[in-house]
Amino acid sequence: MTADIHDIAAQRPHLTVAADDGVHVIPCDLVRSVIAGNELSAILTEPILRRIIEEWFQRVTA
Repeated sequence: MTADIHDIAAQRPHLTVAADDGVHVIPCDLVRSVIAGNELSAILTEPILRRIIEEWFQRVTA
């Protein structure tokens, strides 16, 4: 397996998402940009989106 590794120290705070395809570290500003419609949701992979939706759904149905 290969992965692109980026230093995101300057992009804090960030989220750590444990998706089916591995652990991803995503800057909160990127997620906010997707929510606001400034970035397309396609910038986040399908496994990441599924995990975010799964965690959200667990919280709103608890």
